[in-house]
Amino acid sequence: MNLQEIRAYLGRNNEPNLTPEELDHVAMCCDHIMKWYYEDYPIGDFLTAVVRNDLTEAVFQADDVNARALKLYAWFLTWNLPADWRLKGQGKKVKAT
Repeated sequence: MNLQEIRAYLGRNNEPNLTPEELDHVAMCCDHIMKWYYEDYPIGDFLTAVVRNDLTEAVFQADDVNARALKLYAWFLTWNLPADWRLKGQGKKVKAT
């Protein structure tokens, strides 16, 4: 899934009613999550909390846009990454190559 496909997915699921600019930001972050999963791309504190499935830390690390987009991140992870993303987020990478 490339950045344009991610942005289209988020646009179709924009339940928090984010602005186009806010959706662009969330799409960039989701693209970073994809790169983290597939390429071991480094991610910051907020996205680390998201992929660790740590809601409390994600809320504390989130800016206003990301706080409103938490449901989009949950949907994105659930429907667009293989199920073992949770294991990788916990440092237990088992993804087959």
